[in-house]
Amino acid sequence: MSEPKFLLHPETTFPIGVEYYRGPVPKRAVWDDDFARIRASGLRIVRSFSYWNHMEPAPGQYQLDDFDLMFDLAAKHGLYVWLDLTLATHGACPEWLTREYPDIRAVDQHGQPSVAAGSAACPQGSMLHCYDHPVWQEYGGGLLRHVVDRYKDRPNLLVWGLWDGVSPISAGSEGLPCYCPHSLAAYKAWLQARFSLAQFNERALRRYHTWEDVEPPRHQHNIVEMLLFKRFVYENLVDKLKWMVAETRALDPDHEIRAHGVVTPQPWNEACAREVDSWGMSMSSNNVLTGPDADGLVERAFGFDAARALAAKGRWWNEEIYAGMARGGVTWKKQSDPRELTALLWLTIAGGAAGCMFWQYRPEYLSFESPGYNLVALDGQPTARLEAVSRAIAQVDGMQDYLPVECGRAEIGIVYHPPSQELFGYNGETQRYNADLKGVYRTLWSHGLSADILTPAMDWSDYRLLFLPNVALMDDATRERIEQTLAQSPQTRLVAEGSFGLYAADGQSSYAPPEGFGERFGVRVADFSAVTSFDIEEGRNVLATPLGAVPIRSSCGYAVLEPLGDTQAWAALGEETVAVRSADGVFTWLGLTLSAGFGDQGVPELVLGLVEEAGIRAPLRVVGGEVVPIVRPARSGGWLVFLFNMGREIVDARVESDWALRQAEDLLAHRPLPLADHGGGFSLAIDSWEMAVVHCVEEEVE
Repeated sequence: MSEPKFLLHPETTFPIGVEYYRGPVPKRAVWDDDFARIRASGLRIVRSFSYWNHMEPAPGQYQLDDFDLMFDLAAKHGLYVWLDLTLATHGACPEWLTREYPDIRAVDQHGQPSVAAGSAACPQGSMLHCYDHPVWQEYGGGLLRHVVDRYKDRPNLLVWGLWDGVSPISAGSEGLPCYCPHSLAAYKAWLQARFSLAQFNERALRRYHTWEDVEPPRHQHNIVEMLLFKRFVYENLVDKLKWMVAETRALDPDHEIRAHGVVTPQPWNEACAREVDSWGMSMSSNNVLTGPDADGLVERAFGFDAARALAAKGRWWNEEIYAGMARGGVTWKKQSDPRELTALLWLTIAGGAAGCMFWQYRPEYLSFESPGYNLVALDGQPTARLEAVSRAIAQVDGMQDYLPVECGRAEIGIVYHPPSQELFGYNGETQRYNADLKGVYRTLWSHGLSADILTPAMDWSDYRLLFLPNVALMDDATRERIEQTLAQSPQTRLVAEGSFGLYAADGQSSYAPPEGFGERFGVRVADFSAVTSFDIEEGRNVLATPLGAVPIRSSCGYAVLEPLGDTQAWAALGEETVAVRSADGVFTWLGLTLSAGFGDQGVPELVLGLVEEAGIRAPLRVVGGEVVPIVRPARSGGWLVFLFNMGREIVDARVESDWALRQAEDLLAHRPLPLADHGGGFSLAIDSWEMAVVHCVEEEVE
């Protein structure tokens, strides 16, 4: 496959664009003027988010004159086109398809077929069709092939968006998948290809007499069978994405193909991301700075690092920064502060993205998303949000030699474990899992410490410190990865948090947790309990550790651990041991997470203490204000230092470094910065909620 064409873009090394057209709005009469303004603002891409029932109102009758015009006008104004085809997840299939094939409707776990519905994003009809019905590929494939063949040779085609918000069809409550006859037949065939009936009975702890009796689980508390069913669902989902990619590649081997999820990874994302050229996510911007704290912003930064980790060859786009996410309509909400948009743009760049897209240019005139998500006003005139984005784009264009940013390997890793996220979800605890996944990251990020997001499918060697939050289900791949890391990477310290190996690979509670490692690490689980609000009031909430005594601030559960052999107790709540450490210091297990009892942010005393124990030090420190530093290797040599002022006032920040610097240049102000004595740092003023980008070059060592 040749390189995607946009890599040869003659004007910019970091393309930035905007979603524009969701057929049939906005009206074509405004396109020419809008495209001229879009290009003048510095944006270089217009995206169309298409609907199947809009493009094919009758079988095989494709009405695409509006998309023809979009390509023509975009070319006139020097804009590239990003074209999405929404055959799945978003938007309804054509009404004639459900009329001709009523059984294409997805069916919930109670056997009820889906009925026509809509949403703010899909006012003309939400998705109700099942991917497993053969006519989905027959007619959907026909549209896909027609569109690709029609536009593949357009000089200003940039990206094919094949699946927006890739996810299994959810036909019923609890997020359960489709139970139509086509899906059930596919599941049974999947089982029979992997198990004899006797093997399946042994795996599922069942006594089925014939395959005719086998049914998929219809509630999430049937953990053992639901894990199998969801494994089929996700593999089936990947197969559907692979089919879309193959159909597109057969006609167009050159252009980039992408799909995306959401800002917090989901259990199927890693497998899907491997099948496309680039991965990405969507996100809101409102209240990431104007809310009570800045958790929203750091969660986005986590999402960027996760997208880069999951993406094939690390290639990812931030493809939907909403210009708000407060639906308007007949009443109105506070819109995003312009600096919330520019902060997300700069954090996208610092996160090593290939490019960035905003959502959307004009308001969505067909739903109550109007006004609410838009860069311009109802009449198409600029808002302060567009003006701020345009200024930021001009700054980005001024540092093209440094873009896109490269992200070097960190010394710290945080393990994201999709099967455990799945398991937590069965008990209604997805939010808890996600909060603990991000907890330590929040603390590291705010202290200028980089962390890579890892999964068991990735290489864990050579990291100095790995956090394993709630790796609850000990599947074979995870156990093997831990064993391999212990054997081949002796400098790596592992810190397990919360639920660790409490479930076996098949979904049963472990008989001897941590599953597979009890003897290896010298520990057994003696009991479970929780710190309650009453305990906190009574003062029975102090966690005693070698790094100091830390009060737990909010209710949280914990495992009572018993050290065995040479393993030592490491932390206690009163008389109960709640953390242990192996004799060699390589493995530490805390029976509670480092964030659940501490406002969902990793408690600094312990997180930073563990970092220091591992011999890790932030490359630079910032004195003064609430400035978060992000350090990346510069393509031209030296380092790029992104400094974001999280505070609400201008700050005079003093940056202290272990580097011996010979140069520090403010890339946005285009000026050299005076260096401190011996080149150990520099100072600069940063406005509230604004970013500074400094290129640092070290003295050459003779």
